[in-house]
Amino acid sequence: MKHLFATVSVALVLHANHSWADNLTVETIKLPALRINGQAATAHTQGLELAGGRYYVTARREDVRPKRALLLRTEKAGTDWDVWDITPVDTAGAVTTLDHPGGMQSDGKRLWIPLAESKRKGRSIIRVFPLAGIVTGQPLKPELEFAVNDHIGAVAVAADRSLVFGANWDTETVYVWDLEGRLKRTLTGSALGQRGLGAVTGAERRAGVAVQDWKVVGDRLFASGLFRASGSAAVSPESRLMSFTSFLEPDFQRWIVALPLHEGTELAREAMAISDGAVHFLPEDLGATSRLLRVALADLLKRSGPQ
Repeated sequence: MKHLFATVSVALVLHANHSWADNLTVETIKLPALRINGQAATAHTQGLELAGGRYYVTARREDVRPKRALLLRTEKAGTDWDVWDITPVDTAGAVTTLDHPGGMQSDGKRLWIPLAESKRKGRSIIRVFPLAGIVTGQPLKPELEFAVNDHIGAVAVAADRSLVFGANWDTETVYVWDLEGRLKRTLTGSALGQRGLGAVTGAERRAGVAVQDWKVVGDRLFASGLFRASGSAAVSPESRLMSFTSFLEPDFQRWIVALPLHEGTELAREAMAISDGAVHFLPEDLGATSRLLRVALADLLKRSGPQ
């Protein structure tokens, strides 16, 4: 995906004033109905990635008990889904409570997927699956995994810098690991507040964007999520797309744009991916009818202005 910015000669400058966005062109891409073992099913979407001309989706199956973490794959213009149950099991083979997969990213050869308990401060496992090993009808085996004592809702991978970014519940903390899963750094409090990230309640409450999915593309970290105000006042639309350069440095730069509602739907409510000059959103559950919403990155660029 690094080629994306080679075709874009203008700087990415996005702003929070969304008065221009009402006429933003949003393309709808129909996805296959979700069927598992020949039966209609429903799943709550979490993460999206495009790799090798295919759509990969993480989702939690909601129509069974216990709920299950899934990795799904379909071809562009495909008519069905490949489905893998990626819910971790314990040493006795029993299903664990790590049923909440999150936002994910490919490093070009592998998919990095967080699997968490469905509660704030719950535990997680980050699992790394080789793309070459994701074969229809065969079980998945991670080539790397590491545990995190927190709920990790989304990971982004900067393979050329050997870094992995993890956002916890409401992005109150951002973790930074190397490609072996060793913790290198954490960002909290004012460091995230300066970046406009994190929706914190209580005595230290602050407004910010709670990351739902994020991706590293070239030298930029893109994050999509929902803006939460620090008070009781509601903000609409809540969806934001953010971009950072030098994210970990004191001289980081940040751009942000408010995304319009699309037919009443928050675009950044769940999954997001960037590929082929477009931002792809998957904000709705998978079921009998499913759709992907795509916005041209150039469309955002030409409407952008200083923050």
